[in-house]
Amino acid sequence: MTSSTLKMETTNKAQQITLKVLVGLMFTWMLMIGIFKLIGTEPALVETFKAMNYLQIMPLVGLLEILGGVGVLLPRFRTYAALGLLFLHFGGIASHLASGTYFPMTPLSVVAVLMDMCILKLDGKVKIG
Repeated sequence: MTSSTLKMETTNKAQQITLKVLVGLMFTWMLMIGIFKLIGTEPALVETFKAMNYLQIMPLVGLLEILGGVGVLLPRFRTYAALGLLFLHFGGIASHLASGTYFPMTPLSVVAVLMDMCILKLDGKVKIG
């Protein structure tokens, strides 16, 4: 085995581990926040959605986040789920910036976008960069 082959195998293994960690984090995050939005019991989220004038669609956003979180767990649906979450999180950034609800929601949405993009890149079905 040559050193370049060993390096490639090590890189692939590191990428697989990173993908699994990101998928686990995204699933957990989307499940938790999605449930909070779906049932509407978290006062800070309710206030934020009121400030954005989106209170009516909060349960729908929660449902989409739950579905996206579950979707990234399933390799067959991972690409579609990550793309859906990417668009949802870009919409979140735009909504928070437009409504003035900057902190902590906008930085969290940026982190979510970066995680979505990393999942897409590491999954390998969508060419990024």
